[in-house]
Amino acid sequence: MKSFKVVDLKIAQDNNFIILDVIDGIIINKETKEDPWLIEVQTSEDFISLLESQVGDEIKALVTITRPNNQPAQFIGKFLEINKLEDSISILFLGNLIVQDPNYAEDLLENLMKEGYTGGALLNEFKARMDAQEEIKTSE
Repeated sequence: MKSFKVVDLKIAQDNNFIILDVIDGIIINKETKEDPWLIEVQTSEDFISLLESQVGDEIKALVTITRPNNQPAQFIGKFLEINKLEDSISILFLGNLIVQDPNYAEDLLENLMKEGYTGGALLNEFKARMDAQEEIKTSE
């Protein structure tokens, strides 16, 4: 097994993200074929009302490991549970990291140009979609 420190976690919800205040976190590669990644994050109890309705659901998230300036990885998995701690909560997920194509940025830029974005609008849309790491949609 391998483990890494989680420094940022954003959970997708209704075409937006819940950006958690990560107090502490770990992601563990269990090195199994099915649902190999386990994520546990400690965050503020202020998020409990936003998160408790998603327990048991499949979620999509962006997880940043080791250093805040690292590129986030896409994660898809099951939201297993919330545990109340003294003055925070612990949340637990099990699932898979989605590996992006190494040419993702170039493909995204090309796609945005085909969609007609230029200048500042192109830059803004590129940054937004890079942050979200969405699958590139093409008409092909």
